[in-house]
Amino acid sequence: MSASSTAKVTWDAEVCVHAGNCVKGLPAVFKVGSDGLEIHQDAASKDDVRAVVASCPSGALHYDD
Repeated sequence: MSASSTAKVTWDAEVCVHAGNCVKGLPAVFKVGSDGLEIHQDAASKDDVRAVVASCPSGALHYDD
């Protein structure tokens, strides 16, 4: 099951505290790349992505429908 193509996950690098909840929670979706966090939101279900975004302690991740 994949996430909705109309929804978008965004990441604010200036807010991020690098706790790693996203990478640990859904490593297929959230990957650390040379330019920061890479987000491949279609690699997991919409509900799973929403849950990991909600677990971000700094609020650097946002899920916009």
